[in-house]
Amino acid sequence: MRMIRNYSKWWTDVITAIFVLVLLYLFLPLSGFAKNSDSRDTLVLLGNENLAPIVYNDNGTAKGVAVDIAKAIGDKIGYNVQVIAMNWEQAQLLVLNGGADGLLQINPNPERDIIYDFSTPLLKSEFSIFIQSDNVTIKSIDDLRGKNVGVEVGGYPSTLLRDYKGINAVMLYDWETSFKDLCNGDIDAIIVDRWIGEYELAQRKTAGVKILENPFKTQVSRIAVRKGDTETLNLINSGLAKATEDGTIDKIMERWQGKRVVYVTEEYYQTFFLHSFSLFLLLVALVAIYFFTKYRRLSKKLKASVKDRTEELRQANDKLKAANEKLELISMIDGLTSVGNRRAFDIAYTKAWNLSLREGMQLSLIMMDIDHFKVFNDTYGHLAGDQALIKIAEAIKSVIRRPGDLAARYGGEEFVVLQINTTEEGAAVVAEKIRRGIEELRMEIGEIKSIITVSIGGASVVPTDEMAPEELIGKADRALYMAKEEGRNRVIVWNPKVE
Repeated sequence: MRMIRNYSKWWTDVITAIFVLVLLYLFLPLSGFAKNSDSRDTLVLLGNENLAPIVYNDNGTAKGVAVDIAKAIGDKIGYNVQVIAMNWEQAQLLVLNGGADGLLQINPNPERDIIYDFSTPLLKSEFSIFIQSDNVTIKSIDDLRGKNVGVEVGGYPSTLLRDYKGINAVMLYDWETSFKDLCNGDIDAIIVDRWIGEYELAQRKTAGVKILENPFKTQVSRIAVRKGDTETLNLINSGLAKATEDGTIDKIMERWQGKRVVYVTEEYYQTFFLHSFSLFLLLVALVAIYFFTKYRRLSKKLKASVKDRTEELRQANDKLKAANEKLELISMIDGLTSVGNRRAFDIAYTKAWNLSLREGMQLSLIMMDIDHFKVFNDTYGHLAGDQALIKIAEAIKSVIRRPGDLAARYGGEEFVVLQINTTEEGAAVVAEKIRRGIEELRMEIGEIKSIITVSIGGASVVPTDEMAPEELIGKADRALYMAKEEGRNRVIVWNPKVE
């Protein structure tokens, strides 16, 4: 009888062990203990963080229907597709500079066709007009002439409105604030993808807004890569075709079509209970691990599990490092003009000074200030002022072409150009080209054409151990001051007489 009882206990222990192992196999992946299989090659796609539910940033994680489709494409071609939702203008700049492989959810236009190659169709976009519910005067795009119409900065609708004279395009940066402005009458209409607008209204439970029935423009979004990157484009098209043919994309669309307020609330509670149940399973797993430590035959499996977790941590650290490097690049770019910002200049200036000191090379600095910019802003408005800053930055970049030279926005209306191994005469020639190029710009504000000029000061030194790095900046600044004093719209290069 004692043997029977021992055998019965042993059999009970075996059954219990098998049951716990089944639980671990079925549910532990939900708690985040599943082995990461991201050892595949990676494609990095950047998306607009303000396009919920198509692409959006959820506490640092990219989500949305286009994100799910992108990951499905990766599964079909054996790649890990990483989607980063971020500022849309910076995302486009990063892709052009090789900081990522492509742009997710972008509509082609003639300007973009020059710099990007586009995939086969991804999603249908119905760009619709949102107005106040009691507005009966706006029935089509033609009724928007003379109105203030909100469009996302850098978005496709902002390009569409260029063909419609008399419509005042207002750049939008935040959908929640923008729809409040529409309800308050601060703007007359908003043009945005119908799905994005409806989702925002549902999420915020916004009342008092309606959508014109007929879309302003119907377009098909795609995935864009840098012009000539046929290898990446062929990979994406291959995965997109496979995901379409086997019905994967249809399933993703069905899952996202019902994303409204109630659905999101239910999803929140489902996630909450799932996490709670996962925590319970984690506690059960810890008890099970303690119990099974009695059995030596499982010790090797536990060691292997520790090894796998270490590898996952290493991979996570690598991803974090790559993300930080991308954020570092973004932090060096001026968000408005797309040239280097003050931080980028300070870092580059320190490096250039040390290099010139070590090699005995001449270092030149050009500082420029827009003449009467405050008057321009007060006269034409800050939107016109922003456009002026953008055009001036483009004019400067068209002159600065040497590798190693840097153009940066130094302050509000101040720009600088840093040139290594450049003489005083060379800096003067470059400064004059910039001055003349800006003078030839014509800013069109309505029916008015305005001329913008800059005052420029330049300086050039060969750094020595006795000199402080600030001396070159001070000399260029004094030359700039002299250019203003002598009537503006001129170039003054520092020399001892300027002192």
